[in-house]
Amino acid sequence: MSEIVAAWFHDWMDSVWPGQDPANMKIEPIEPDGSQRLFLRIEGEGLRLVGMVNPYNQPENQAWRYIAAHLAKLDIAVARVLAADMEQGFFLMEDLGRDLLHDKVLPLGDDHKAIEKLYLPVLKMLARLQARGAKDFDLSVCFSGDRLSPDFLFKHEIMYFIENYAVKCCGLYKRALPKRLVDELLALCDRAGEAGPKGLVHRDFQSRNVVWGQAGPALVDFQGARLGPAQYDLASLLHDPYVNLDWDLRLELKKAYLKYRQAEGPFDVQRFEQGWPFVSASRLMQALGAYAFLSGTKGKTKFIPYIAPALNSLRLMARHSAMAEFTAWKALLNELPDRSPKI
Repeated sequence: MSEIVAAWFHDWMDSVWPGQDPANMKIEPIEPDGSQRLFLRIEGEGLRLVGMVNPYNQPENQAWRYIAAHLAKLDIAVARVLAADMEQGFFLMEDLGRDLLHDKVLPLGDDHKAIEKLYLPVLKMLARLQARGAKDFDLSVCFSGDRLSPDFLFKHEIMYFIENYAVKCCGLYKRALPKRLVDELLALCDRAGEAGPKGLVHRDFQSRNVVWGQAGPALVDFQGARLGPAQYDLASLLHDPYVNLDWDLRLELKKAYLKYRQAEGPFDVQRFEQGWPFVSASRLMQALGAYAFLSGTKGKTKFIPYIAPALNSLRLMARHSAMAEFTAWKALLNELPDRSPKI
């Protein structure tokens, strides 16, 4: 953030601060993961709030504010906005807390019962989001596509993975992709994008986007929400490389989610299970593409440790019986090195 923008934000924050003018304000940067936005934890006059600064992406800001209000109507915990300047991209909101689901899971080690207890309210929140979120949702606010369609998945997830991880980081396919591989990737995207049931998809529903407040889990980083297969957010959560859950525990948590989702209303479990391996594979390839891009292109090397667990999860998903016909794709996964030589 430039010094000029920083000064503008500070002056704006002084003018909109709830109550009296905070004379001795303490400002602490909050390190984002892959976002270009700036987040600040601000203390003044007995209040602790969070500021968000995003002056260069108005469509993203509009989506974020609309979706925050939409989720709040569904009784999904999100930060309440106290002040906003949409033109400048300045926001002041309540502080949900410092603890992330990620931070609470890691100290538990392999205590599956404790981890499951922690995840159950998160799964219940996700089931509510999936069951109720699409109703009255204004798709016009979606700034980077309004559906996880087969075409979107191919262009923005699978090819993102191929270009940033397989090609740039691993040095494969320097000329062109084999036709058999392209055909299989297109078929995989068709099955993932056409999977059902459909619902509102957060699109990055993982342990670092769930904040643990006093009342339980709350959701952040939801500005990319759109319609898509219900499997997507659950795959994001259970195959999350930040925590790398035991595979058997993932299956148990999936059962818990399905129970919560069925309690929300009619739900086709068989159709969900049919689409699960394809949507999971697409999500994991997206994650690998993102880690490779952020590490290799953006120089954010903190993402390097998550490549190996994501690749391992993708290889495990490739063993699913529904993936038997995707021989060229599975050959690619076996060819990828566990550690990229170019990161």
